[in-house]
Amino acid sequence: MTTAIRDARLLHGSDPATRLKLGPALRYAYATFSTYRDQFESAGVGADALSRDDPLHVLERLPLISADTLAKVSKESLSAVDTIVDMETSSGTTGARKKRFISYEDDQNDHEFMAELFRVAGITARDRVACLDTDPVYLMVSFARALDLLGVDESYVYSVGRDQGQTLDTLVRLDPTAIFAVPSMFERCWPSLRRLYDTEGRGSLNKVVFLGERVPDQLRSELESMQNIEVYSYYGAAETSSLGIECSAHAGIHLYTDRNFFELGPSERGGSDGQLVVTSLAQKTVPLVRYALGDEVVLLPGDCPCGLPHPRVDVLGRAGDSFAILGSKFHYDSLLRSVYRKLEEVGYMQVVLTTDALDALTVLLPNEIRPHEKRVKDSVLSDQLELEFLITSKLASLRFDYVDESYFTASRKMKLVDDRRERASP
Repeated sequence: MTTAIRDARLLHGSDPATRLKLGPALRYAYATFSTYRDQFESAGVGADALSRDDPLHVLERLPLISADTLAKVSKESLSAVDTIVDMETSSGTTGARKKRFISYEDDQNDHEFMAELFRVAGITARDRVACLDTDPVYLMVSFARALDLLGVDESYVYSVGRDQGQTLDTLVRLDPTAIFAVPSMFERCWPSLRRLYDTEGRGSLNKVVFLGERVPDQLRSELESMQNIEVYSYYGAAETSSLGIECSAHAGIHLYTDRNFFELGPSERGGSDGQLVVTSLAQKTVPLVRYALGDEVVLLPGDCPCGLPHPRVDVLGRAGDSFAILGSKFHYDSLLRSVYRKLEEVGYMQVVLTTDALDALTVLLPNEIRPHEKRVKDSVLSDQLELEFLITSKLASLRFDYVDESYFTASRKMKLVDDRRERASP
């Protein structure tokens, strides 16, 4: 199904360079991947149209690609593209996990672009940067590589273990000037960090770059107004790598339209201008053609005081019932499929998130599922690798509770994901 382009002019203005890149990007996808070629031709777009017609008009005729199509393109890239050197996977936020294979050329371009974004966030050769992590470290290692391209004084991936007090005491003694982290993990660490800084005297920390989640207003306010720490938001996705970053004016996230063509799809939540749809202009190994990220955004009007020409957005978060635990993202539908996969049926479920010493995920199920709890848990942990890591590392907990089926059917307004976690207070 095709959808009309919405607000492409607001995102791209009259920039002729973007249109010049769009045509070759579409022709490359058509010529290199039979999956795309079949989709294009089913929509009445052949080689002649790609060479002759306005690329914007061609794009408008093409369907949004599904997760299944993306998986086919990704698999096809193994034989269609030489020099593949790496692979990244999404967390399953929009359902099935997606694989993104990366060639040497894309790998180099990705890290050079990351370095450009970090420069916009005020990272300089004088900085000592700690990339905080708890998850498998490929993402933070990638950031550290980009920081090395910037020539920073020091960059390292720092794992926050269960013995948080001792771990953070060592981090404070390393005295980074900047920290990269997901907001929920930093928020968990911040009270201890703040006490250590107060005890040992004010350290050199002056910048925090957040990624993976929307930054809570309270946390941003405390860091900026009470601690004089500048906060930046980095924006990207596993399927696309980097997409944009917040600049020194702190007035939204700049989307770099010279690397991706952005459209707005229909919104699923109030206060949003739409969901981002991405067509990659530089990505060669697994190019995207009208891929719906699912992130809801608000377009910010006017020019930015920083002088960057790229449009600005406020990223509200993923559409639908998704949630994050220490930066790892999960989606209700994906978890539901995992719960019921070995039972050969699909039934009711509610996810309840609470926090005490750890984030706790409680899966609420009908009473008749109770005898199958071991099979359900095995299925969930084998499918949801990020969750399995968090549980086995004792960074989060998982439990199953059971209720009468009437609990799920009594109200149409029951929350599928009930997040009761309280954020760290200042």
